Amino acid sequence: MSKYRINVRFDLDKPMEAKAARYLQALDKSRNAFIVTAILNEMQRQISINGVLLDDIRQVIREELQEVSFAAAPPVFEQVQPKLTQEQQAENEKSVLDDLEMFG
Repeated sequence: MSKYRINVRFDLDKPMEAKAARYLQALDKSRNAFIVTAILNEMQRQISINGVLLDDIRQVIREELQEVSFAAAPPVFEQVQPKLTQEQQAENEKSVLDDLEMFG
């Protein structure tokens, strides 16, 4: 039977590491079994967040959207007739005449 051994050190001056060390010391079951389970659970969580779960969500959304009919509301057009002041009207007419002089 082959074994893989790893040493882990906890810095008790770091609150998170101290808390983890205390928890492992207080375990009523095998630390080895606990650590193996914790690692496998973390691996599964990462897979779910990064891949499988997102793909499942996308697939469900695609399937649901295939059954939905989208219809856009008909566009509403308003006819706008600008009211120009006499000064604006005169300026507009002059501008048009100036533009026409370029052709002729």
